Amino acid sequence: MRIVSPLACLLVIALAGCSPPKPPEEERRPEPQAAAVVQAADAYKDSARAAVAKTEDAAAKEKAALDAATQ
Repeated sequence: MRIVSPLACLLVIALAGCSPPKPPEEERRPEPQAAAVVQAADAYKDSARAAVAKTEDAAAKEKAALDAATQ
């Protein structure tokens, strides 16, 4: 019987720690940051597209130069 009591206490403490956190008060809720995240993602995508276009342009120029050199 002595073992059950400490185990029950540990179980209650463990379950109390697993309860979901309470949401913040309405006045303290953070502002949505979705617009900033979307803007940063769009800038990253634009940079990636520009890099692809630049690489493809350089490859086309190199191919044209090689074709001109072999003829």
